[in-house]
Amino acid sequence: MSALILAGLLLMFGLGLFGGEKPGVTAASPTEAAPTENITPTEAVTPTEAVTPTEAVTPTATAMPTETVTPTPGGKASTETENPPLETAVYCLNVGEGSSTLFCSGTTAVLIDGGDARTSSYVVGFLKGLGIRRLQLVVATHYDSDHISGLVGAMSAFAVDEVWGPDYEGDTKTYTSFAEMIGKRSIPWTKVKDGQRFASDGCTVTVLASSVPEPLRNGADDGPEAGTTEGNRETGEDTSLALRVTLDNVSILVMGDSGAARERALVKKGAVEQYDIFLVNHHGSRYSNTAELLNAARPRYAVISVGTNDYGHPAKECIDRLVECGAGIFRTDLQGTVTLAVEGSTVRADRAVLTDPYEHPGGDDVQTVEHPADVSYILNGNSMVYHLPTCVNTAGVMRRNWFYFYGTAEEAEELGYRPCGTCIGKH
Repeated sequence: MSALILAGLLLMFGLGLFGGEKPGVTAASPTEAAPTENITPTEAVTPTEAVTPTEAVTPTATAMPTETVTPTPGGKASTETENPPLETAVYCLNVGEGSSTLFCSGTTAVLIDGGDARTSSYVVGFLKGLGIRRLQLVVATHYDSDHISGLVGAMSAFAVDEVWGPDYEGDTKTYTSFAEMIGKRSIPWTKVKDGQRFASDGCTVTVLASSVPEPLRNGADDGPEAGTTEGNRETGEDTSLALRVTLDNVSILVMGDSGAARERALVKKGAVEQYDIFLVNHHGSRYSNTAELLNAARPRYAVISVGTNDYGHPAKECIDRLVECGAGIFRTDLQGTVTLAVEGSTVRADRAVLTDPYEHPGGDDVQTVEHPADVSYILNGNSMVYHLPTCVNTAGVMRRNWFYFYGTAEEAEELGYRPCGTCIGKH
């Protein structure tokens, strides 16, 4: 009898008639099997914690920013600053008596030099017009103001993965602004060596020559090469990087303001091969673009980035040598921005080569501009004052020492600038 009672009790318990739960019900519950407390998407993958610029890339050690994705300076996710697919092309920007060249391939954009401060807004606007949000590499061939002033504006407007430059320090306020912007944006800055290489999306940049004379590296300025007459402040021909850029199967030679000594040294060590495109050295100076260099490079096209100047750029002697080597010549002062689209080994220019490359245009030093709608302030690199774009002191013009700035007032002041007493007021 007791055995029957015991069996009944066990049966009732197994059916859950005492308010208990069936074995296995708890384990089969979906919400309890994967509780949100244990794993959430945010906790499972945190890109900004998993990869930081310092941990992911050590520029001086690898100099290969393309080996990993560098998060946007300022902490934004990299997906917010990805470039759209870009046409494979070289854009020789019209920045007056300065130089700025954009190289695009795939979603990679490389900016070599940024022109003068007066044309900073044009450079930024042009890049934005292409849909660019990120510059994978920014290169200063040297630290003269007509090559780096516009880079200050570009670095304030776009995410930048890495900056390259020669191994010396400038002694100008423009250089100070350039260096401070790099620090403010926490951008890796590499003083490059010969053979250093960047590669991404079919675009490569290789350093052919990087040496800097010892007096310049130590802060002295001995002026230009002996025998020149281009002013004691010119240092570019002694310090400019020499670079080989390739897009698909097209090669481009970029040497900033290199002079005859740099050119001959490069030819002597066998570093100059045939090039499709040559960005003419030092705005067409007679003291650059030697016959030795041009006979070795034999460029199909030569682009002179030049504007109104007191140096006689481009010199007749330079153009004579370019014509002699058979290059088709473009000039930004006569033709504006020159676009050279690349497909395989084919180069398609958006305008015809010049039939008269010797022409000299007129003009003055102040550039009349319409300031971009999204610029925050205009910085005066000499007075270290920042202005509203509508300020009566800056309205409608840009000068050599002015920079477009896209950050906040606090960021401008952290860079050492103070507010204009006219348009902003003292505080």
